Amino acid sequence: MWRLDRCYFSAEQQHTMPNILARFRGFLSLLCVFSLLAGGAQAQAPAPADVRLVIDVSGSMKRNDPNNLRQPAVDLLVQLLPEGSRAGVWTFGKWVNMLVPHRDVTDPWRATAQAKASEINSVGLFTNIGEALEKATFEGADGGAEFRKSIILLTDGMVDIDKSPEQNKREWRRIADEVIPRLKEAGVTVHTIALSANADTNLLNKISLATGGMAEVAHSADDLMRIFLKAFDVAAPAEQVPLTDNQFVIDSSVEEFTALIFRQNADEQTQLVGPDATVYEASKSNPDVKWHRSPDYDLITVNQPLEGEWGVKADMAPDSRVTVVSNLNLRVLPLPINVMGGQVETLSLMLQEDGKTIDRPEFLSLMKIEGAMEAGNDEFDLTEFWRSPIGAENPPADGIYSQVLPAFEKSGIYQLSVIVDGKTFIRQFTHQFHVRQPFGAEVKQMTIEGKNEYVLVVNSYSQDIDIPRTQVAATIETPDGRKKIRPLNPTEADTWQAILLPEKEGKYTATVKTKGFNNAGKPFEVTLAPVDFIYAAGAGFSEEKAPFFPPEASPEPSQEPSPAPEEEGEGGDAASGDTGESAESIPPWLLYTILGLGNLVIFALGFFAFRKIMGSNDKIMEEYADEKVAAPEVEAEPEPELEEEPPMEDLEPVLSAPEPEPIPAPMEVEEQDISDDLEMPEEPQADDLDDLDAMSDPDGGAAEEAEDDDMVAEMLKAQGLDLAEDELDEAISTLIDDLDSSGDDDDGGMDSMDDMDDESDDDPDKI
Repeated sequence: MWRLDRCYFSAEQQHTMPNILARFRGFLSLLCVFSLLAGGAQAQAPAPADVRLVIDVSGSMKRNDPNNLRQPAVDLLVQLLPEGSRAGVWTFGKWVNMLVPHRDVTDPWRATAQAKASEINSVGLFTNIGEALEKATFEGADGGAEFRKSIILLTDGMVDIDKSPEQNKREWRRIADEVIPRLKEAGVTVHTIALSANADTNLLNKISLATGGMAEVAHSADDLMRIFLKAFDVAAPAEQVPLTDNQFVIDSSVEEFTALIFRQNADEQTQLVGPDATVYEASKSNPDVKWHRSPDYDLITVNQPLEGEWGVKADMAPDSRVTVVSNLNLRVLPLPINVMGGQVETLSLMLQEDGKTIDRPEFLSLMKIEGAMEAGNDEFDLTEFWRSPIGAENPPADGIYSQVLPAFEKSGIYQLSVIVDGKTFIRQFTHQFHVRQPFGAEVKQMTIEGKNEYVLVVNSYSQDIDIPRTQVAATIETPDGRKKIRPLNPTEADTWQAILLPEKEGKYTATVKTKGFNNAGKPFEVTLAPVDFIYAAGAGFSEEKAPFFPPEASPEPSQEPSPAPEEEGEGGDAASGDTGESAESIPPWLLYTILGLGNLVIFALGFFAFRKIMGSNDKIMEEYADEKVAAPEVEAEPEPELEEEPPMEDLEPVLSAPEPEPIPAPMEVEEQDISDDLEMPEEPQADDLDDLDAMSDPDGGAAEEAEDDDMVAEMLKAQGLDLAEDELDEAISTLIDDLDSSGDDDDGGMDSMDDMDDESDDDPDKI
């Protein structure tokens, strides 16, 4: 049988063959294609891997990787690389150094790489990410068309090639505009690992998403091994068998298996127990067993293993696995790593024997194939939400199974698992999806001009967005329920930012809306998921992620009676809707009546206290009464209404009441407060208001007092202070449209937004 993988030449064959044969390589490839078509059920085996490790050795790594866990992580990948693959290791600070030559993976190459891994240090002065990617990709590292090329990039910093900030900005722009397109064109998949909260995750996401790679953040140095291993699984996938309860099954088709066992106890001696009860240990030599023991794991390779159930005697840590080399393989058509929200993917798989797809009905009828999907915000806390048999009723005539996967509705991590149980053999496939949006929003603490500021940052992850033609605004909801609209300023790093100046402690929510065009000129409008964060004076913001799955409803208390005292259960009964009766409990109608009367008494006391303070000014009293009526429309909490001296910000809706009497002095104060909220200059001009939010009355002939009232009302609406919930989204869109149209008159479309953000510093107490 002419196997498809024979259509490729190894590196040694390419160097020794006469040049004339190399000229016929394209013709031989066509013969392979014709052979594939003639066979009907042939399928191409995965191309061998070409893995290039690019490791940051800048001085900041002393802080972010104090135990230098990069060394054992690189050593593990070197040991896992299969024969027939290629690999190389580069380190970079200001300069880029090829630490381990880019060569075919052999035992001598592994020995060299293992020795060189011990030289990884943290002595670099800068972080030259761009040149490191270029040298690893284009200079002396051509793996050939028959290899699948991947880069695993580890860094903890920003683009930093010089002391000049301007030069660093130019280098960032060069990477985004020149290096990334070249990587994509070269067919190189880049997996990025950020080992610090200070790393440029925006740029790393751009690189990985553009090239189809994964983007991970190691929150601690201890995460490095796990993330390196996950990146390796994508770059050089290997066939696995399930490892469950320290047991795994090896069938007669397996020529070799490799068990990677992570130990919970570093001093423990791992043992393998064969089907014939033979015990294998690191201290016992065996010609068919190769054992590599490190401080954290054991890597055991067994040639020509016995068929049957094997056992592992060890307290295993997560990520342990068993991979096999066999002529009976589970092949899965490539799936993307990064998908967008709402995207739907199809799983296609087949079983192959000696490279040929098995389509015999009597064989396929024995298969039990099951797929499952887990999801969540954190891969350590995934919850299963889908499980389904695949092809159980009617095996496919061509041997290719297809299954439409559930839609990826929410951003997060999705883990797909497929297990094929063939009675006499078993195979496992796993794949992780990262579901993303074109944009991402987060709250960061930044040092700006020597001050620690809290900044709302919106990142652009897609390379297909026309950045200059994109406008971004956010609705900020404060702990007391007030909502204000903020435009975000663009930066030179394809992000948008707005400084947050919190006034009250508590939970804030930012809902971001983007509007613009892609590079093809097609318009888009995207509303991001809300970002929740908690502000506490002296502690700053702490971001709060909503649960991926809504919490399950708690059982009704009546289903599980509790002997707790009734005085402790009254609040719970009212909240949970418990209908259980008690002789001493207060009926709900009586409780609500008491609360209503109490509120009326408090309202009356507040009213008379206010009247006493304000004296006999009936006009002001009428305005205050109007404010009480308008309060529900702005969704104000009862507490602010009970203040003896309501702040001017809360009294502003009074001025929008019908037929107010013109009072020049208060009008001037209220305009100042409103403009502060909108981040306007202290004495805003009518033209400026027109440019920002089109708030002034277009009817020039209206009376002066009516014009002022209309202007104030529109300004309040632009802030979201008197808008209903369903009007806020429209207000944001209007703000973005007005900013965009005003930008057309101001050379670039973003000057007005810059001015607004600069002027926000005038009032340190406003969001």
